[in-house]
Order: sequence, then structure tokens, then C-alpha cells
Amino acid sequence: MNMLIETRLATLEQVSPDLMEVRFKPDQKIDVHGIDEILQERQRMCPGRSTAILGIFPPEVDFDLDVMTKDHYLGRGLENCTKALAIAAGSTLNERMAGLFFAYFPQQFNTSVFLMDTDARTWLTTQLAERSMS
Repeated sequence: MNMLIETRLATLEQVSPDLMEVRFKPDQKIDVHGIDEILQERQRMCPGRSTAILGIFPPEVDFDLDVMTKDHYLGRGLENCTKALAIAAGSTLNERMAGLFFAYFPQQFNTSVFLMDTDARTWLTTQLAERSMS
């Protein structure tokens, strides 16, 4: 089941039928083109599969400010194959920036931002359980 895809900014891994991890690489500057590449891979994997997404950031991350001014999900159809999205920010600054992004660009699926990946995983498990009961 463990499908692995490498992009310039991240490694995408389908770790189970219900969970994909997107692990951002350290020492890479996050930019709009790199985010686009990641989401294109998600679109390619999307048909017939709906998963929860765990985005994991390294503690020290550099990014172009343009990343914060665009809804990267708009018009991609990823809401049809995303059960929920949790961000494990890795640092307080990343946590604040990700929270700000989702405040400006709310999604059609549940999102939440956490400092640690353990908390993000717990939240995703709860989201998946709630979805299976509805």
C-alpha cells in the first residue's frame, strides 16, 4: 500500500488506504510552484480514492510570501478526495502561519493545525471515525 512520490518540496506517501502523509523536506524554500507540484500529484492520485492528509513541516522552513496569498486548492477538485487535512507545523511560527492561511482560505473539508504530528494524527483518527459513522 505504501506508494511513495517525490517532489521538489515534499515526499507524498500513501501510508494506509485512509491516510496520505506529505512530508516537507528540510532546507527547501516553499514556493507556489512547489505547492502546485504537490497538489498536481494529489490530483493524479485522486480518482477513486478519498483519504485524510497529514502535512508534516520541518521546524525550520523558509517560504515565499506568495504562498500565503493564494488558495492553492481552489478549482482543483481535491475536496472530492480529501476527507480531512491536518498540519503538523513543527514550530510555533509555522503553526501560526498555517492557521492564518486556513483562516483566509477555508476549505470544503475539515482542516486543523497542530504543533506536533502526534496531535495531528489523533485529530485525523477522530475525523475518520466521525466520517465512517455518518
